[in-house]
Amino acid sequence: MSKENTLEQELNLEERRPLAGEVRRLPLGEALFFSPKPIPSAKVTPGSLGESNQVLGINETYMDIGLASHGKAFQVQLVMSCILLMLSVLISILLIGAYVSQSRHGGIAQAFIHGITKDGLIGFIPIFVLFLIGWFVIIKTSLQKSQRKPIRFNRQRREVCYFDDKNKSPTVVPWENVVSWVVTHKGFTGEAFISDVTFGLALPDAEGEDYWMFKKPVGIMEEGQRSWEIIRCYMEEGPEYWATMAGDESRKTFDETRLQLKQDFRNGPKYLVHKAMSDPSKSYLGIIGYYLFNILSGWKLPYLVSEWDSKISMAKFPDEINKWSEPIPEHEWAKPSKELLKQKARAEAHYAAGGNLATLKL
Repeated sequence: MSKENTLEQELNLEERRPLAGEVRRLPLGEALFFSPKPIPSAKVTPGSLGESNQVLGINETYMDIGLASHGKAFQVQLVMSCILLMLSVLISILLIGAYVSQSRHGGIAQAFIHGITKDGLIGFIPIFVLFLIGWFVIIKTSLQKSQRKPIRFNRQRREVCYFDDKNKSPTVVPWENVVSWVVTHKGFTGEAFISDVTFGLALPDAEGEDYWMFKKPVGIMEEGQRSWEIIRCYMEEGPEYWATMAGDESRKTFDETRLQLKQDFRNGPKYLVHKAMSDPSKSYLGIIGYYLFNILSGWKLPYLVSEWDSKISMAKFPDEINKWSEPIPEHEWAKPSKELLKQKARAEAHYAAGGNLATLKL
């Protein structure tokens, strides 16, 4: 049984329609629902949502939510730095061996070549295999992501468009029927208790008999709540509440970051070591580590791959959805239901009195 089917059965959305604020106990955890009827899950202030890498596109008419390219550069950096580090260690061992045995082979160069041909291949082959596996994963994950179209939220029509994984055809459903939640699962590995948190959306099919699910892992429940508010605020609130798209991971941003670090290092106080590990410009060790890591990971190569990943992930929607995504006159905009407005007012009053979503009674 797949994890997705298990989650669908645990949530049981078809038979037990949830309410916003409902906490549903599961066999190995619990689910906190944010919708249907998209009420606020907390008190949100203008500008508090900041940037988000789940926002792939946003304008006055629609917002696209999906899997961004952020993290692709780090994925490449991780693979390349590990491979080049192992390669550096192997070459260092061969050089030391060549230095020690140079008298038997007529020089250090001859001893080094002899070491490569005799013993070096044993070390190079597994490193090369790991290199191929790493790049296979990098390319495969990008190609898989490129096959998935984002979920498009149309705030003027108050509708949501998604593409079913099986038939790839678009389905448009009412915004107020979307179910959203955060699920916390707990387990025991035999040595320690672990938990994972998942943010999810369930969108009804055209017949309203089944649900298509979008899920993504989040670090903590508050991160899942923020993911929901990014969507809800776009659909329900003014532009001052909207999240913005995160900046691109590109060679240009790499150059800008590097030049800024260089300038900060020149102008700021310099320490041999500094506790602010997140800011390499604070110390000599930090700036050396920054350059060493980026050299080992291929310098601009990770950002070139990230640019390629972004390019192939650009969503192409069919003509019918492009037309559906066009702006419409304001007097034709869909309005929130009376039930939603009533529940929203009740929720805002509850939060103003110090309550939270888990204690909200609708």
